[in-house]
Amino acid sequence: MNSTIMSIKADVEQSQKSQLKLSAAVSSLEVFRMNMSLLNNCGAKSIGFTVGVTSSSSTWSGDILVFPHLVTNHGNGYNPSTGKFTAPKDGTYVFFVAVNSYGSQTVYLNIVHNGLNVVQSMAYGSSASHQTGTNMALIHLDKGDSVWISHSSGTGYYTTSVPITTFSGFLLA
Repeated sequence: MNSTIMSIKADVEQSQKSQLKLSAAVSSLEVFRMNMSLLNNCGAKSIGFTVGVTSSSSTWSGDILVFPHLVTNHGNGYNPSTGKFTAPKDGTYVFFVAVNSYGSQTVYLNIVHNGLNVVQSMAYGSSASHQTGTNMALIHLDKGDSVWISHSSGTGYYTTSVPITTFSGFLLA
């Protein structure tokens, strides 16, 4: 009788261990399913761009810096003719600008939202040429809002055929 009870206890313990393993496996599969669902949803509404200039300029023409070289433009929100990103949908977006000074010249750029300066970037000209200035902004946009890079002051920017002076943005949420 004692050995039968011990055998039943061992079987119960083994069943409990198996049940825990199955429960963990089901939980892992559920997390995997949720992650795949999120990935599929994100892919369907992917919005983001990285653009750049591929030739340097020692002077400045115009107020808006137009980045004609498209590295990527998911959702087609960035217009390489106007230099403006137009939000295809409401949401919180992240924008980033990087500028290299031309030689010893200093240049200031603004990230602009619907005509209002949000943040400024500065590449300080010095005897060590080609200094870099960067900045980032988190901005809530309504569908149709525009964001661009404007010239604040200074002259010129440096880049190469692989863009160094760039503008990027993406939908966060």
